[in-house]
Formats: sequence, structure tokens, C-alpha cells
Amino acid sequence: MIRLLPLCFRASLIDVSALRYVSAPNGYTPAVRKELAGPVAMSICALIAAACGIAGGSTPTETPPPEPTQVEHAPTPAPTVEPVTTLLFTGDIIPARCTDAAVTALGGDWTLPFQALQPQLSAADITIATLDSTISAATVPTGCVETFSLGGVAAVADGLAYAGFDVISHAANHIKDCGAASCGDQAMFDTIANLSAAGIRPVGSGENLTAARAPVVVERNGVYFAFLAYDDIAPYYQATDTTAGSAPMDPATIAEDIAAAKKVANVVIVLPQWGIEYTTEPSERQREFARAAVAAGADLIAGNHPHWAQAHETIDGVFVAYAMGNFVFDQDWSLETQQGVMLEVTFTGTRVTATKYIPIHIHDNYQPRLADPAEAAQIMDRIETASAPLAADITPSIDTTP
Repeated sequence: MIRLLPLCFRASLIDVSALRYVSAPNGYTPAVRKELAGPVAMSICALIAAACGIAGGSTPTETPPPEPTQVEHAPTPAPTVEPVTTLLFTGDIIPARCTDAAVTALGGDWTLPFQALQPQLSAADITIATLDSTISAATVPTGCVETFSLGGVAAVADGLAYAGFDVISHAANHIKDCGAASCGDQAMFDTIANLSAAGIRPVGSGENLTAARAPVVVERNGVYFAFLAYDDIAPYYQATDTTAGSAPMDPATIAEDIAAAKKVANVVIVLPQWGIEYTTEPSERQREFARAAVAAGADLIAGNHPHWAQAHETIDGVFVAYAMGNFVFDQDWSLETQQGVMLEVTFTGTRVTATKYIPIHIHDNYQPRLADPAEAAQIMDRIETASAPLAADITPSIDTTP
């Protein structure tokens, strides 16, 4: 085929009439040779044209280019779905005085205070409370009498575990109380041991200041949550470098503690015991500490102590619940002290993406239950009225679903 290429070019230039005189074989007369030369020449031209891809005066057919290679592209990775983690916070738990007497009269089953709300408490990924008392075998119950020595029995730990609590703040103003007895630091150490044995992480108290200020870290859904707890009510129970007690609430040291917690966790939550009893508005001291904690990197603040549910506000995007009222206690002498809220906080990854208050009412001095819709609206109205002057930019919704 390659040898015919020059002919292909020439074939396009040859005069067929000229071929008639040169293409016939020798031995014929010129006339015959002329007659024969025509068909032979035409045949040669046809052969050359066929070899060169020429037909009926058409131009040579070009070889089509090869089909482009199909390149398989890797599929675009699906976006990473951030985990959703739910935390549930309650108000103060004080299993002493008339609360202890009521449970004892019913057989001493310390799951009783939590049975009505156990489904909600155990459903959260992490459930947190403040224990403003001790739970120790060293405690001597006082019965239902007026006293400020608020010691609980060791069996309370079984009820807390049944309820589903994961973290308990023990930085509070009754953490060394022994009821009718006097036992020094023993009840506090017993409380830490009893909570730990029940699978609950105590935070905010310890054998010295370093231990009391140390964070407790809980992992859920691949996210590490650090909890720090502080007391601002009872300096006589606060730890020092050489004595046991609670971590003091100090705006000057909170940045150091949060920085240390950030090294071992993705989220840092601060649990202060603070404020003025029987008020809905936070004190300036509370707000000052909240601002310091937020500036230091706290992701959420959930406080307790005033025995009333207090206001909330948002500081630089961080939600602050100043107090959630009582949760298990015997203060039946006012409506406000029998009411409280649970705070449900939803994290998407490491960000707070939803907050919700769930109003409760304490029955018979020992058992919290969901408030009915009318009472729930009353509780929320009191909280929102107190919160309005604080220019909160997140308003928790109400949930009264049984």
C-alpha cells in the first residue's frame, strides 16, 4: 500500500486520453492499440483509485481519529456528618431532712425520687446534676427537722445510678455535712468514692486544690466533653493546697483551668454553685464570672444553688443558665422552691445547636415530675421575664411532653 502512494498522487493528474496511446501491449496495429488502450487505462486508473481511496471523483477518505479514552473520575466524597449529642442538666439534689424521711418511710428505695423522670434522664447521652449534700455511711439522718446539716445516706448512689446520671458536681456548700453527726472530711471522701463506685463521675471536690480543680472528661460520639465545677458559697469547705474541699469559684484562675481542659477535650462546660438564694435574677458576681469563663473559652455554663430557677443569657454566643432550681429537695414552703427545670442542650459536633428547658414540680418532698402545661408556662414566664433585661439571644423552648 505504501508503494502505491506516489501513484495515488499521479493518478489525480493523468490525462486518461494520453493513457490510451501508451497502455496497449505491443504487437497490435496503432489503431487496435488505440482501441485497447482506453479500457486498459481506465482499469489501471480504477485500481489506483481504489488503492488510494478515490471513488467517483470523491476526495480521499480520511482515517477517523481514535475515540477519546473514557477517564473514570473518583466519586466526590460525601460530606462528613457531625455527631449529635444530647446533654441534660438538673437542679440541686439534696437527699436529706424531709426528703430522706419520706423515702425511708416508703422502704428506703432511693430509686423512688427518680422513677417518674427516669426515661428522660437516662435517654440523654450525658446527664448532669449538682449534689449539694453528702452520701455516706458516716451520715446520721436528722429526720424531718429544720437543720442546715444536709447529709444523705450511701444508698442514694444507687438511685442516682438508676436515674442515669453520668456526672455530678460536688462543688457545693454542704459537701462535708454529716447530718446529726460530725465526721470531718470523711463524708466528702465517702461521697466521691460512692459516686465513683456507681459509675458516676464526681467533679469539683478532692483531697486538695489541684484535685478539686481538675476536669472530668466524658467521651460521647467521638466528642470529648470536659466538666469543671466550682463553689462560691461556702469558703469554709473550699480546698487549699494542703486541705480537702471544693474548688473555689475564682475569675482569676478560670482561664488557667479552661486552658488545661481544652488540652484533653473538645468542649468545656462550667458548673458553678453561685448566686443569691430565692431570686430569679443573677447577681453581678455571677455575671462577672460567666463573662470570664466565656472569655477563657467555655462552651456552656450551667449553674445552681439559688433554689429557684433563674434567668439565662447568651454571652458572645455561649449559653449561660444561671440556675435550674431544686430537683430533689424538701422545700415545700413555697411554690418557687418546689419548681425547677431540666435543661436539655444539643451539640452538633462541638457546637451548641439547641437548648430547651423542661419544667418540673417536686411532689411529696422527694419526687420531681413534669409540670403540667399551665404550671410549665408559669415557670417559663418567670424565667423569661428575668432573662429579658439580660438581652438573651437564645430562647429555650418549652417541653411538657410526658
